[in-house]
Amino acid sequence: MAPRGSAPTPYALSLTCRPKKAVLLCAGEGTRLRPLTYEIPKPLVRVGGKPLLGWNLEVLAAAGVEEVLINLHHKPERIIAYVGDGARFGVSIQYSFEEELLGTAGALDRMRDRLTGPFLVVYGDVVLDDFPFESFFAFHRDHPGIGTVVLQETDRPGDCDIAELDPGGRIVAWHPAPGDFRYGKWGNAAVYLLEPRILSYLPRGARWDFVRDLFPAVLAAGETLWGFISPVELLDIGTPERLEEARRRFGG
Repeated sequence: MAPRGSAPTPYALSLTCRPKKAVLLCAGEGTRLRPLTYEIPKPLVRVGGKPLLGWNLEVLAAAGVEEVLINLHHKPERIIAYVGDGARFGVSIQYSFEEELLGTAGALDRMRDRLTGPFLVVYGDVVLDDFPFESFFAFHRDHPGIGTVVLQETDRPGDCDIAELDPGGRIVAWHPAPGDFRYGKWGNAAVYLLEPRILSYLPRGARWDFVRDLFPAVLAAGETLWGFISPVELLDIGTPERLEEARRRFGG
């Protein structure tokens, strides 16, 4: 927080509050999990005794998130029937329908008017579990920039986006999957905390991906994007093998 009587910094909103809104990306078709996802959206696959989406909504509510924006495409009625207005999970829900997939970053285009403060982005196949949100928020507060990306050490760069860091922890380049270890070992864990001005770099109507399009655009413009190294492993359920790993850890 700025000292009393001083001019506010450009990051005043981030420095004085935690994010109250989160975007959960749930529009994907889950092709790598077929035939399981023919009839059920990937975020509704069960992990730890409940659909993953319910698990993550509860975690976000406990972290202080009040409103969650969910994009929908594949089997949207199944997600709406399960989540409803979000009250039973401790959050309010807003839905964004995509007739055609808009990409991970393109999904934000239709949410611009609601993303006026710092906001979280979480991919719908990530298991949040015991991720330390308080440490993550504090890191973002203490490292002003356009956003902070959760990274974790990976042993599978072939199917993981790699972030290249400078010695101070700034992201200097992205290397989309498939990749290798030439650019480091820090894989994208698919959890972001972003400042709303990042939307000024997202063209209207663009079908953009974060790693391939939006993040490179902000770096090229001279913006600062930080990497937060997660102290816990964030699993995802993107493939049958990783779904099985998550179920072994947290139960079916």
